[in-house]
Parts: sequence; structure tokens; C-alpha cells
Amino acid sequence: MAMLETIINFMNSLLWGKLLVYGLVGAGLFFTIRLGFIQITHFVHGIKVLSISRRPGRHGLSSFQVFCTSMAARVGAGNMAGVAVAIGTAGSGAVFWMWSHCCARYGYRDD
Repeated sequence: MAMLETIINFMNSLLWGKLLVYGLVGAGLFFTIRLGFIQITHFVHGIKVLSISRRPGRHGLSSFQVFCTSMAARVGAGNMAGVAVAIGTAGSGAVFWMWSHCCARYGYRDD
């Protein structure tokens, strides 16, 4: 059992250490260069399409609705990952503070 724990700890330090950071930065640079700096060259076009398109397209959704749905999915997943990291790092103390914050927030809200 100790050997399995050693292997898992080694893989954890390898994946969540410098390898992951360098891998993500490398992938970002690769796709930025490969796609011709699309984040910069098509930024104005993206803002124009986002601001003009308020009517649903032929598939039923406007560009703005697709953008909002995509952002909600990313923010929601980030919140869930943040809670998981907080619980994994701080344990039951994180759960206590999240619940106390939640209860206090509902106690002070204005309806």
C-alpha cells in the first residue's frame, strides 16, 4: 500500500507541478502562433458580432446567447473546482466557512 501511495504522490507532483504549467503555456503559444494570433487579429470582429447579434439565428440561438451560455459553463465549473480545492486543502474548516458565509449572506440580503 505504501508503494501505491508513493506512485500516486510522484504522479501528483509531476502532473500538478511544473509539467502542467509548462504544458499549458506551450499549448497556448503553439495554438496562438499556429492560428496566426487569432485572439488579436479577430478581436474587433468578435466584439462586433457579439454586439450586433441579438436576434436568434437559423439554429435558434444568437451569438450573444451562445456567449452567455459558454461563460456560465466556464464560471460554474471554476466555482466547483474552487470548492473542491478548498475542501481538499483545508478540509472540514472550508466547509464550515462556506456554510457560515452562505447563511450570513441569506440573513443580510434584501428582497
